[in-house]
Amino acid sequence: MVKPKQSKNELSRSDLIKTPQSLIHIRHKITLSQYKYWILMLRELRRQFDSGIPMDEKGFRSMPLKLFEQAFGYEINRSMLWNDMLALKNETLSYNFLSKDGGAVQYGAGFISEWKVFATRLEFKFPSVIEDVVRGLDEPKAIFQLLNWEIFNHFSGKYEAIIYKLCRDYRGVKKTPYFDLAKFRDYMGLSDGEYKEFRDLNKFVISNPVKAINRSEASDIRVDVELERQGRKVIGLRFLIEQKAQTVIPFPETEFTDVFRFAKVNIEPAMQKKYLELRTDVEIEICIERANEYGEQQAKKGKEPNYGALYRTAITEGWHSQKLEQKAKEETAAKRRKATQAVMDTQIEVQAARDREESKRVSGILSEFHKLDEDVQDEIREQFRTTLAIPLRKSFDKQGESAPMVKSIFAAFIESLQEQSLPVFSERPSDTAD
Repeated sequence: MVKPKQSKNELSRSDLIKTPQSLIHIRHKITLSQYKYWILMLRELRRQFDSGIPMDEKGFRSMPLKLFEQAFGYEINRSMLWNDMLALKNETLSYNFLSKDGGAVQYGAGFISEWKVFATRLEFKFPSVIEDVVRGLDEPKAIFQLLNWEIFNHFSGKYEAIIYKLCRDYRGVKKTPYFDLAKFRDYMGLSDGEYKEFRDLNKFVISNPVKAINRSEASDIRVDVELERQGRKVIGLRFLIEQKAQTVIPFPETEFTDVFRFAKVNIEPAMQKKYLELRTDVEIEICIERANEYGEQQAKKGKEPNYGALYRTAITEGWHSQKLEQKAKEETAAKRRKATQAVMDTQIEVQAARDREESKRVSGILSEFHKLDEDVQDEIREQFRTTLAIPLRKSFDKQGESAPMVKSIFAAFIESLQEQSLPVFSERPSDTAD
């Protein structure tokens, strides 16, 4: 397979992604991180087209995982990557949603058709309709958007990223198309049961995301929302857009530390510095871990987690404390279990050694017993038998003195006879001493 060559400046300050208009305006039922994967894969597809790099013999294209990690700003969890690719494959693609290029809404099989995850690379296939759209970017009538990846990736909430992307495309005309509420809900990827009341829709899907865009020092646009009412009821909306100068440029050249490697969204160096001034590396890692766990719980409930806000809350409020206390208790309990187990192991070893010595001693006594005349052995056996309870007597009758249940008892009986200095044993004074 021909490996795609990567530029050293793959994520430079002029990192603009040429994206087809019809693929910019899609339904957004996938998560933000999944959509970001897809945008990067589209960019790689176009780069390979422009470089004349063919797909492999099975139709796959390859992209190094380090490029995703450079773009996201954190290390990729391979199992989560697999799940994200599965979601992209299973979600039906509805593109050209706003029909800006004059065409109708189109439906495809999925965002991707096949994928393979390896240790250092991702291999993928796009549906043919996507390849056709991307191949047609240079046609005279093609409409496309130059999407600044670093600004887009700066947003950690799904809805703010979608609204930013939509508004930036329409910044030239300073307003987006009009959405009735049903179409807006569909465009934002909401299910019928999500945010049924407008006050909730407005708060979580419109107002808060718009505030996040306007508050962002990285955003190059300012957004306002214009609501259309029928009486007191809101029936639709559009967004109004203004250009604005960025106060910071979100292009982290390097990371301060790998303590943020498990963050699911990019954390700017300036914010990393603030966090590191507030908490230790270990505390930050635990806060991020707990924030991730909380975000996953929210996602299971159908709520889109805002990981950037979660990390800020977790680190500033000190979510690590409870975890550290729990960890300390677990370590103390583990030490106690280990100490208890060590005592038990010692006791078991001591008992095993005693058992071995006892077994050796009994075997020695029986060995000496078997050296006696047969008549003497039978007489001693008969005497011994009379001392046994009925259950043990039955076992003795079947297996003799070698029966496990009576072996030690028989040895003790022999020892008692020896102590009585019977003639039969005094004839062999040294035998039992060996």
